[in-house]
Order: sequence, then structure tokens, then C-alpha cells
Amino acid sequence: MRWLLPMVWAGVICYLSLMPGGDLPDFDLFHLLFIDKWVHVFLYFMFSLFLLQAWGRENSFILKSTSVLVFCIVFGFVIEELQETYTTTRHFEWLDLFFDSIGAGVYIFIWLRRSSKDFLKKS
Repeated sequence: MRWLLPMVWAGVICYLSLMPGGDLPDFDLFHLLFIDKWVHVFLYFMFSLFLLQAWGRENSFILKSTSVLVFCIVFGFVIEELQETYTTTRHFEWLDLFFDSIGAGVYIFIWLRRSSKDFLKKS
């Protein structure tokens, strides 16, 4: 049951990433403020949060954080490939994958800082 939220969130990412490009907002301010890239950061920030919460406390900080980061990057890559292969209006963008990685990495950094402080307090 603890993996339900990350699975639902992965479904949300898939849905938003694979919906037709014509359904997305297309106005100058959207492109000017790079809102598309901020959405990538937010989606993968939350994805890494949900994955780390679901993982539990069984493994080391480094194993969990590295695994979640790699999983998010691979998941983002697969989504980009699916956009290129199975849609006609969406395409693979390395910059999207970069911002997916930034979003996941930022939360993992925050989680590691918080977890290491909690670990040091317990020792």
C-alpha cells in the first residue's frame, strides 16, 4: 500500500507527458517564464519525495538516494522516448530530462540533509 502514491504519481507524469501537444497551453508568457521546465522540476521533485517515503527505513541513505535518483532519471528518459516514438506532437527533449533530474536531485539533497541531521542526533 505504501507504493500506491508513487505509482499514482507516475501515472500522472505519464498522462501529462503523453497527452497531445495541442492540449498544452501555448502563450508567450508560458514560454517566456519557462513554465514547462518548472513543471518538470515540480513533477520529479514530488516523485522523488513519494518514492523516498514509500521506500521505508530498511536501507542506507546513500543506497536509497542513489536508487531513487537513478530511477527518476531512467523513468524520465523512458517518458521522453515514448514521446518521440508514440506521439506525433511531442518529441524527445534533453532539456526536459535535465530538469526532471534537477527536480529529483533537489528533493534528494534536501532529504539527505534532513536525514543526516536526524541520524547525527540519534547517535
